[in-house]
Amino acid sequence: MATLDGAPASFSIHPDLLLSVLDDATALVDARGRVRLTNPRMDRLFASEEGARFLPFFERQGAFRLLPTSVLEGAALAAARGIEDVLAGARERLELDLGAPGSSILAIACAVDGGRGALVRVRLRTAEEEHRARCAEVVEAMQLGLYVYRLEDSQGDEAALRCVYGNPAAEELTQRPTAKFVGKLLDEVSSVPRQRGLIDRYVEVVHQGKTVDIDYTTKDAKTGTDIAWAIKAFPLSGQCVGSIFEDVTKQRETEQSLRSTSQFLDTILDNLPMFIFIKDARDLRYIHTNRYMEQAFNFSWVGKNDHEIFPKEQADVFIQQDREILAGRVIVDIPEEVVPIGGLGVRICHTRKIPLYDEAGQPLFLIGMSEDITDRRSAEDAKRRELVLLETQTKLMELVRQLSTPLLPLAKGVLVAPLVGQMDEARGQHFMEALLAGIQDHQAETVLIDITGVPSIDASVAEQLLRATRAAGLLGTETALVGVSPDVARTIVDLGVDFGSLVTYADLRAGMRAAEEARRRRLVAKPPQGNGRPSPRT
Repeated sequence: MATLDGAPASFSIHPDLLLSVLDDATALVDARGRVRLTNPRMDRLFASEEGARFLPFFERQGAFRLLPTSVLEGAALAAARGIEDVLAGARERLELDLGAPGSSILAIACAVDGGRGALVRVRLRTAEEEHRARCAEVVEAMQLGLYVYRLEDSQGDEAALRCVYGNPAAEELTQRPTAKFVGKLLDEVSSVPRQRGLIDRYVEVVHQGKTVDIDYTTKDAKTGTDIAWAIKAFPLSGQCVGSIFEDVTKQRETEQSLRSTSQFLDTILDNLPMFIFIKDARDLRYIHTNRYMEQAFNFSWVGKNDHEIFPKEQADVFIQQDREILAGRVIVDIPEEVVPIGGLGVRICHTRKIPLYDEAGQPLFLIGMSEDITDRRSAEDAKRRELVLLETQTKLMELVRQLSTPLLPLAKGVLVAPLVGQMDEARGQHFMEALLAGIQDHQAETVLIDITGVPSIDASVAEQLLRATRAAGLLGTETALVGVSPDVARTIVDLGVDFGSLVTYADLRAGMRAAEEARRRRLVAKPPQGNGRPSPRT
């Protein structure tokens, strides 16, 4: 420091007062390396494990002093030598990184007791600071976009929000630089959020202190198509609100497609001239019947079981039969069964029952299709009905096969194909066709074939899987096998099946991690191409 005329300036301040106003751990060290004065934070640091590990001081007879350099190593050795140089006059100041994140030591020459000394200031992250740093790293690295807004003074009758933070994912999702928004009022960026009530929702979160989920839609600047965003707004301290968001356009399209497919199937089932029902595998209660069945029996089946509908003896037969079908894991065809129908008497039905299972192989539903064949009289009529039944059943079986080999786009470029139940030649062929079509439809870069629900495997099934993976490879798609159980692994070894370079993972989670890592590597290798999509605030 110098005066206005350039001469060195001097001033004096009591050491206790100086150390008390310093936030970092600070000590005065005399020329002999003895610690003469400390502030409370340095006292706590001396008593901590971090202090013992990083600082070149030791305690003797209730006082701290510099450790001999002969017993030190690493950053502590460098710190001790630097402080000795300051005390000896070889240098005026020392700045040194102690080797831990956010840790450093600073030593500045000063006068202590009329001789040369040093003011030593140490900065070490506390556990709380370390926790905050880790949380900040998570926020910076997560794939969900995050903006933080602060509630400003009202503009007239309307509250205003200023953007104070945006993480890298927010910039990647919106394809707009975060720096363009940080520091600006949301109204300065676009009038759309206020017009659509988004700002009002954020202000409510600040005032009420409650987290809310918000569905929000913007327009793609290039294509004009809608982009759907799922937003979770949550309160933060300092009159702030956090907004975590993700692009759920594909998810919404998939949900809409599933709803449309469900409506389409319901329409088909309701108009088929046969009794169609679905039972819950847990308690065998009816959870769905088609309109034809409701009209024929003239009452609602949903929520009831067979004991509430049929005589006990008949109900016992039906329930026992259904349990055996679910345990047998095969489709059962019953050419004729006697079914008492109120108002129509006893009827003869041709019934087919189909069990469905989840990814773990546990039974979910039992589908039943029954045709009343009592009124068949002539061979021609019987043949005609049989053809109609076979055609109908073939269509339904095709639908069932499609449902049994779903293709799930769980992440961008990643397609999961869960297999449940036994595989045969026909199902293997259908699986390969569906897989290839799915790869093209979803532009899949990686396919994970999940065989968790396949109870056993033989040479034929293994060959079908290999054919499917080779076919996918011709389309430039990487394929991996997940969910290989110990029993299936032993069977593959016993059969001598050579899966070649086919990658396998223990479960779907491991496969997804590998697929995401592969995609990140591809993205790093490929030059970025922005699509100019707008922020969820516009």
